[in-house]
Amino acid sequence: MPGPDDSRVKAYRKQAGDGTLPPVLLWWVSGLDCHLILDGHARLAAAVAESVEPPLLQLHRTMAGEDRAARIDDAVDSYERELARFAGLRTLHGPTLPDGAATAGPQLVRRLHELDTATRLTWARPLPGGEERWRRIAKDVTCGRDVSRGRWPRY
Repeated sequence: MPGPDDSRVKAYRKQAGDGTLPPVLLWWVSGLDCHLILDGHARLAAAVAESVEPPLLQLHRTMAGEDRAARIDDAVDSYERELARFAGLRTLHGPTLPDGAATAGPQLVRRLHELDTATRLTWARPLPGGEERWRRIAKDVTCGRDVSRGRWPRY
């Protein structure tokens, strides 16, 4: 994170103060159980320096189209089964029994809403070359500095 005296942070502080700061771009990574900042480190630092809440734009993995369609079908089938169950109960016990829509409807809405808004697990794939290649890349990126104690180079 750039410090409050960084030139980029200074440039964004006025926007942070007047509410026109562009959003900080975040990516939800389920394996880390946190967000990573993809873009906007200086904007975030400016918002912190001005004691304002920064606007955020979150990216996350969503469900694949085929899987989503199948789950919509499952949700609708479950809704229809619940209404049919209540219809059977009404046949046995009379029309004073509710038709089930007050129970099944909100459940359907929640399930469909979750399909559009719920985050999915992020994927990771092994790095070709394994740990040895990862160490070479880390050494190249850090210019060979020891970063084992949190001393990352500043760029």
